[in-house]
Amino acid sequence: MTRALLLSRRAFMLSMGAALVGGSSACGLSGTGGRGIVFHMGLRTALAPEASRVGEFTTDTGWNVRLDSARMVLGPIYLFENPSPLQQQTRRALESLLSVLVPAAHAHDGDFFSGGTVLGEWDREVVFDLLSGGEAQVLGRAPGIAGRVRSFSLLLQPPSRALGEAAAPLEGHSVLMAGTAFRGETRVPFRVALDFPPPVELQRVDFVPIEADLDDDGLFVVEARPHRWFEGAHFDRLTLPADGGPVDITPETQVHRALSVNARRFTAFSGAWEPGVD
Repeated sequence: MTRALLLSRRAFMLSMGAALVGGSSACGLSGTGGRGIVFHMGLRTALAPEASRVGEFTTDTGWNVRLDSARMVLGPIYLFENPSPLQQQTRRALESLLSVLVPAAHAHDGDFFSGGTVLGEWDREVVFDLLSGGEAQVLGRAPGIAGRVRSFSLLLQPPSRALGEAAAPLEGHSVLMAGTAFRGETRVPFRVALDFPPPVELQRVDFVPIEADLDDDGLFVVEARPHRWFEGAHFDRLTLPADGGPVDITPETQVHRALSVNARRFTAFSGAWEPGVD
């Protein structure tokens, strides 16, 4: 593991530690009394609107996309008591405030969404197969504090040695996908790798809104939404290989840039709470 990656993860964990310590003293525990709980953390892929299976969707640019393989590394995951500032009711006020206070914002290690008390966490990275089906992949049991979760954040990163053989299909990338895009008579088979190396502010997905009452034995599910990652992607701007094989979507292409940005937006993921998991 590189020194830069270690420093990036250390910065992320330090910012989380500050939220855990500072949140409980400055923001209180949302009236829960700090009751400790143990719940389950899980992952699944959300269906696109009007889709019948995961990995098939229509983009806002009119392309029908079918993913044949899709894996990613994600984690840690942190659940916060405070709502996302990017939710509709607060977005305008936040943007107005930032335009006055921070005319030219530059992120640095230590910056983080002030989410208040951290009510739950999954402190490890995992490899997730986005096409594994509609059922949640239960990662395991996680510690928490009973209360209302209103937002969560997670980290996208390259696979570490700790993942072992589970990370082999990713070939060292943070996300690796292959599939085909169709529009009219045009067919574009593709392969794309996304990389999210340090610094940590370029790996974080912040402000994901959720309303869930965290309690013992429930299942908190982080849902990947790959249909939102391809928003604004123009497959017609790609140059297809002469042999008709899949095109490698490289970083200089418009499609790759769209994916890299969209995968880190708060719309790239959603959450769900399922109480009473045994």
